Amino acid sequence: MYTTQKTFKSSRQVITVALTGLLLISSAAVSRQSALSAPLKAEVAQQSLQLPQSVEQKVRQDLAQRLNVPVQDLKIASFSRETWPDGCLGLGGPAEGCLLAQVAGWRVEVTDGQQTWVYRTDKTANALRLEPQSNTVVLPSAVRQRLIRRVAREIRIPASRLRIAEVKSAVWDGCLGIFKPGQACTRIALQGWQAILTGGDRSWVYHLDQSGSRIAQNPTASGSRGGLVPSFIPEQNIIPTLEPNVIFQSTISGDLSGKVTQTSLTADGVITRLVTAPNIRSRPVVLKRLTEQQVQQFQQVLQNQRFSNLNALRYLSSAAFADYPTTTLQAMGSTVQYIDLEKDNLPEALRQVIQSWEKQEK
Repeated sequence: MYTTQKTFKSSRQVITVALTGLLLISSAAVSRQSALSAPLKAEVAQQSLQLPQSVEQKVRQDLAQRLNVPVQDLKIASFSRETWPDGCLGLGGPAEGCLLAQVAGWRVEVTDGQQTWVYRTDKTANALRLEPQSNTVVLPSAVRQRLIRRVAREIRIPASRLRIAEVKSAVWDGCLGIFKPGQACTRIALQGWQAILTGGDRSWVYHLDQSGSRIAQNPTASGSRGGLVPSFIPEQNIIPTLEPNVIFQSTISGDLSGKVTQTSLTADGVITRLVTAPNIRSRPVVLKRLTEQQVQQFQQVLQNQRFSNLNALRYLSSAAFADYPTTTLQAMGSTVQYIDLEKDNLPEALRQVIQSWEKQEK
């Protein structure tokens, strides 16, 4: 009797252990399956997030019209679902009435391979807005069309080949900010734009008033070749104005060593050079002394070549952004930058100034 009860008890313990083991294995399997299914669900959800084709088309078409480029030149770089705070998609102006309701939509980045623009839209892109950019302004459609037509007629190439590379707001005098020796300009604050256009191999700079009713080419800054497209020097990168007695200054900087070479010409004809590096600062060295006549002749070159029309422009290729030295020239209250590798492709006026300065340094 005792033996039978003991055997039964042992059998019951074995069954209990076996059942417990099965439950633990099943629980582990369920946990593992749940852990694996979580990323799978996330992956499926991510794959299901697609930008509607109609939204993509409307965004690309809008930007293509603004830039006057073929739609196929523009690609979608990235996109995300967003909920905007109001009917103006969070981009309403101070005097603009915006519907106070959340709007579901999209944030879409569009690129031409060199620059990126960001759009905000509602679900269908019936409402879309271009986010403002710190260094680039998009011309109003009517002004852009007038500018394109004018440039195409003036330089005699099809409007379809022209692209507005960059635009910024400007305040002009009565001559639209284009200096000519001996020309008197009305001192008024005329709101307007400065635009850089390219037509493949060459580029041009134009000045215009706010409505585009007055448009003029800046011949000094125009004419760069070989695909060298100028751009605007960011305001934070513009070097402070020269000392009162300095009439011209050249600064070479930007290489990997961090060396900066600054060469200056003062009104009394003294050319000095100062070289600095992260742990080095030399004293200014006098390179040469020009005669009064030589100083006047060089200043005449600056006047004749209309150096001030180059103000705040830079002529740089991709090499300049890969730590190849950049040269900054300053004179007549103006600053211009260029990369030595592209010297032959610079506008004629700038090349003449560089050649004249190099003669003074020798």
